Formats: sequence, structure tokens, C-alpha cells
Amino acid sequence: MTDLYKYTHEYFNSQKRFTLPYDKKELKEITGSNGLYVLFEKGEVYNGMDRIVRVGSHDGSDNLIKRLGHHFISKRRRNSVFKKHVGRCFLNIANDSYLEHWDRPFKSRKDKEKHKGFVDEEYEKKYEELVTNHINEKLSFVVIPKIFDPKKRERIEMGLISLLNQSSEKTASVKWLGNSHPDMRIRNAKIWNIEGLKHKPIDLKEYRELIENK
Repeated sequence: MTDLYKYTHEYFNSQKRFTLPYDKKELKEITGSNGLYVLFEKGEVYNGMDRIVRVGSHDGSDNLIKRLGHHFISKRRRNSVFKKHVGRCFLNIANDSYLEHWDRPFKSRKDKEKHKGFVDEEYEKKYEELVTNHINEKLSFVVIPKIFDPKKRERIEMGLISLLNQSSEKTASVKWLGNSHPDMRIRNAKIWNIEGLKHKPIDLKEYRELIENK
């Protein structure tokens, strides 16, 4: 099977890049509020190009802009798996025992009653600020627009994630924040993804369809 790691980086590095503050109306026009996003992180380089550090999608229909907002705009992490991952790294670096409580759900009344003895929302704010600052300063993204079929979105997402993970060319800098993640899957994959690492990588036919339909 052809290793498409290099070609995937070349293609997405050539696409229109978005950083904060981005124009939500422009993104809506471009994407139809459906599709995928591909993240880059300052300091992460592959073969002279910005290195892809995460691929993501959204649930339901017309939720891509909302999903990006959870990652880039909201200061709360509980709607963003990505922000939770970044926070785990900062907690782990600090050797903070609160790490074991960071992922506890705390939105519904039932969750609050169950976890109120462990969750300290005021204490969490300092880490949420670190997470927000890191994402605002370090992250940028491109989009794969107008993928309206959820099954197709999922296949592209899983195919790209598994490609990035399974490639013999995958790399990360020694300073990459993800190296401090407590979960070995993040450290080994060198991307901010856990789901999809062992799926079938996107193949040449799928890759050509993706770039030709863009």
C-alpha cells in the first residue's frame, strides 16, 4: 500500500489556513457547516511543512462550525475532547494529582451529584486558561468542506487518522506538548487522536477522490 503521509501533508499545507479570530460566516459559506478539519501546531514540522497533529469531524448535521467553536472559542473544555487532551498534558507536566479528576463529566444534574466531591471548577480554571492560550497561540486548521454524508465523513476521518498513525514517516518534535500526555496512544501516534488509530488508512483511490472533490 502506498504511504500517503507525504502527499497528505503537501495537499493540506496548500489549502487555505484559518487561525483565530476566524470568520464564522466565511467558514459556513465554504463548508456548508459540514465536513472535517485538519489541525496544525506551531513548532511541529515534517519535511519542511507544517505537521498535521489532529483530524476531526462533528456529530449530526450542520455542526462543523459549532464543533470548531468548542475547540477554538469556548473557554470550557467539557465539550472538546481535544481540549481535554491538551489539559491532561499540562496536569501531567505539573505532576498534579487532579489529573485523575480532569475527565469526570460535570454537566448534567446527575453527573454533578455523582462527582461533586471530586470536581473543583474553580481550580480547573487555571488549566483551562493554559489550554485556551495554547490552542489560540499554537493551532491553525484547514477544512475538508461539504461532506454531508456522515458515513463518508467518518470514513475520511478514520482513514486519515489511521494513515497518520500507521505511516513509517510519522514524526513529532521533542518539544511537542503531546509527548507529555499520560496516554501512550497519543505519544506513540504523535497526533491528538485516539479513536481510529487502527482503522484502515485512506488509500490512493480515496485520496484522489478527496483532493479532486475539494
